[in-house]
Amino acid sequence: MKPGLSRTLVPAVLLCAAASVWAQTQTGTKPTESFTNLKVLPKDIPPDQLRAFMSSITRALGVRCEYCHAIEEGKPRTNEDFAKDDKPTKIKARAMMQMTMDINQKYLANLSHREEPAIQVQCVTCHRGTTEPRTLTDVLTAEYNKEGLDSTVVKYNRLRDRYYGRAVYDFGETSLGDVGRQIGSAGHPEDATKLYALNVEMNPKSIFAKRVYANSSIVGAYYHAGPDSGAAVYQSFKGQYGDKLVSEEMLNDVGYQLLGGGKTNEAIAAFKLNATEHPNSGNVYDSLGEAYAAAGKTKDAKAAYEKSLKLDPKNENAKQKLVELKKGKKSKK
Repeated sequence: MKPGLSRTLVPAVLLCAAASVWAQTQTGTKPTESFTNLKVLPKDIPPDQLRAFMSSITRALGVRCEYCHAIEEGKPRTNEDFAKDDKPTKIKARAMMQMTMDINQKYLANLSHREEPAIQVQCVTCHRGTTEPRTLTDVLTAEYNKEGLDSTVVKYNRLRDRYYGRAVYDFGETSLGDVGRQIGSAGHPEDATKLYALNVEMNPKSIFAKRVYANSSIVGAYYHAGPDSGAAVYQSFKGQYGDKLVSEEMLNDVGYQLLGGGKTNEAIAAFKLNATEHPNSGNVYDSLGEAYAAAGKTKDAKAAYEKSLKLDPKNENAKQKLVELKKGKKSKK
């Protein structure tokens, strides 16, 4: 890692899969992934640090991944899509990242006196939630010159509704979530979940806060009380927040967090519950097959992958896994 880079790359951000801290703090395991086409960041940057850094950029600019990356919202994402340099915004982002690193490592680092802890320039230092770090005066003046008074008033009201009160201390939905992620990563996942609950209380309309709280609570229940408790907590949150939020995707994510944390039996239980809840999803059975394979239950894994293929004949992963399983070890019942 480049000197002085760690502080720049570890902003207080919460990943979409925030509750994965349960898996990492319980077992100390880390996912093994590799990334291509990294030109500014270290090529061996840990996956969780990369995601945290990317999340900090989206928060700082008020955008989603699609703003820079060649991906489409709602469609499957691949490493190849993220690696492409198809969008000018990505090229610009690289230049901005390098500029920020230069400020921190070449200029601020050479000051004769610095406060402790040292201040680090980040994307949010200038952007504060907008793609272009312009003053409100500049934005409204440009809108007036382009569209006239009525449009300027509409834009002012829209910007005020979105950004009012967030210039210095952000009491919005992400702050408590960020703290929760940090203390969870430090080995206190139960306290993290309490903060997520407080975040929902403070931001009762926030889908983000509810999703993180539900995810963390379900994972925690599986970890500490077993599959029955995990299923009960899942059903409770589903009844409270609805199946659009506590969804197939969330329960699938829970299963992978458990699987990544070495809780294979609990992961199987979570994936089986997801299959019961969403019996027509090929992806659910694909995930269940992966958990069975991890447990050495080859026969069950084959059955799950075959079911996945029946529901989704285009599932190339299931096809490949079935080939691998047929060449592998005998099944365990």
